[in-house]
Amino acid sequence: MTFTVLARHPQSGLLGAATASRSLAVGNAVPDVRPGVGAVASQAWTNRALRGLLLDATDAGSGAAAAIGRIPEWDAGAPLRQALLLPARGAGAAHTGAETTPWTGHLVLEDAIVAGNLLAGPEVLDAMRDALAPLRGFDAGSPDAAARFAAVLVAVLAAGESAGGDVRGRQSAAVLVAGAEEGDATVDLRVDDHADPLDDLARLVELRAADLRGTVTAR
Repeated sequence: MTFTVLARHPQSGLLGAATASRSLAVGNAVPDVRPGVGAVASQAWTNRALRGLLLDATDAGSGAAAAIGRIPEWDAGAPLRQALLLPARGAGAAHTGAETTPWTGHLVLEDAIVAGNLLAGPEVLDAMRDALAPLRGFDAGSPDAAARFAAVLVAVLAAGESAGGDVRGRQSAAVLVAGAEEGDATVDLRVDDHADPLDDLARLVELRAADLRGTVTAR
């Protein structure tokens, strides 16, 4: 019922997650990012606890595939779940349960994962994958780099929506970006209920970029 992208910029340590859905307040339930550890999402028939379990396993030294492989151990409802894990370093992994609602699937890429369920078809993920191209050679040297990274992730969601997205329509979206360490500049923005959540989320990302550039009065 949701489509999501996780991505990282290995050179700077930026990690991000962005998600969109025809469900209310998707950002409250699906994505999480832990600086220096990884980005994660739990969706479909969402088990929010999986996010912390997967990040804790990664923080303890587990590889992503091994951590994802423990989902049936942690959760009797594993066939209903879709979970993605992209560590700060090393290969990512994903789980799409056999009982998630079609069309459902995921693509694990070198520095990103795209996944979704109740989608128009595989073309949604293909469009999202192709929209990740701006992250190749991404320049993370500016004060607003976290927001510019977030803008790319929101554009990835927009590409997925243009390819059909969630077959039920649209309602909410969210984006999270964290640096390599606690205290680095971050983005944590949500649109919980809106006729065009991705458009509004892009607007909020622009405001955050202005904040990071110092052009908005401190509050």
